[in-house]
Amino acid sequence: MPSGTSQAHVAAPAGEQADDLRAWLRDPWPPLAIGLLVATVAVGPIALLPADSPIYSGIANLRPTVHTYTVGVAAAVAVFAWRAPRAVGRALLLFAPFVVWLAALGLWAWPRSALTVSGLIAFVMGIAAFAVGAAAGRLRAPLCWALAGVAWLQLLAVGLAAVGLPLRRVEGAQALDVLGRATGLTAHPGELSKVLFFCGLAVLALPQHSRWQRWATWLTLGAVFVGVWLTQSRTVLVAVVALVAGCVLLESIAAGRWQRRQLAVVGMTAALGALSLPWLIARFASDPGGGARGHVAAVAFDAIGDHPWAGVGPNGYVDVVGETDRLTQTGVPVHNMFLLTAAETGIAGALLFWAPVCAVLVLAAVRAWRSRGADLPARVLVSATPGILLIGMTGWGLMQGPYLLLFLLVVGFFGGWLRSDDR
Repeated sequence: MPSGTSQAHVAAPAGEQADDLRAWLRDPWPPLAIGLLVATVAVGPIALLPADSPIYSGIANLRPTVHTYTVGVAAAVAVFAWRAPRAVGRALLLFAPFVVWLAALGLWAWPRSALTVSGLIAFVMGIAAFAVGAAAGRLRAPLCWALAGVAWLQLLAVGLAAVGLPLRRVEGAQALDVLGRATGLTAHPGELSKVLFFCGLAVLALPQHSRWQRWATWLTLGAVFVGVWLTQSRTVLVAVVALVAGCVLLESIAAGRWQRRQLAVVGMTAALGALSLPWLIARFASDPGGGARGHVAAVAFDAIGDHPWAGVGPNGYVDVVGETDRLTQTGVPVHNMFLLTAAETGIAGALLFWAPVCAVLVLAAVRAWRSRGADLPARVLVSATPGILLIGMTGWGLMQGPYLLLFLLVVGFFGGWLRSDDR
């Protein structure tokens, strides 16, 4: 598809759709690998070995742990390295400077502990997920449909929990914190809302060539809305509203006029905001300052000032900074993934880590500008950028375990899609 012509609603001939299906059947391994990875990251991220790894507030566990998504990432990398080696290689090359940085400081600066090794593995798996996403960008639809399925599975889990049949229970002190809020198949409403946010990106990028595809897209977007509403996540609610509003606005600019379908989406988004007002007011009334975010941010800046070059080591923030700050010691890291990265890998390390992500976002912005919003992947990613920044600057959840993998998988996917349109 030529650059700048990735329209969301250009009718494709039935033969083209049949060709896509035949291509998947002819080479089923890439779609199956994507399905496995998405399932292990966004539906069933379960610890396998050891199964009882201690809980730790970091980007990874206290010691290296094999999870279901470890298997999913390894399988996906193997399949795409076999089927699309150049795409995987180009994506990995973007992170090569950061990997060299990790290797150098891992040998000479950071403690050689299980905690650090666990963090290093988390970063490497995230980079691998980015490479898989970049290679999957050429296939497009499989990842989008897989994440659309995740939205429905999570909503089903929420519904079963509401009638007393939870598929996953949240126990202990955390159960009181999340009382009355949906968690689905995750351990916290914030985790579920972030999963649904990325499902929303995928839904907006779904093919809409036929009537059933259009119905599937907008019903799934409705499922994302309902799920986010039930989590009562303030940040992700704003991110989802910005995502949908941005997509509709850019699409209307590309079309040169407003369509009934776009007005319907605006109405759905407005209804989501209106229905969320009661719990938004209640949550802001009970926590107007957003908790101790100001304090933990100041602590993070101090940590970065004390360790500007090497940081405290991957996964070491709570362990090291907790020695001098009581709140951090209780398992509350800085609620800002950019500051957390700088505190753990040093300022230069953070810049190297975020550079490939920024490159994809800038590419999307340039393509959206040149196409006046007509380029589908550019339109979706540009619309998601404010939400990604908001989520990243008010929390650290996207750096944690499977959610780092999901985040980089989706960003890599859109980057691969944009790059494939250039050829």
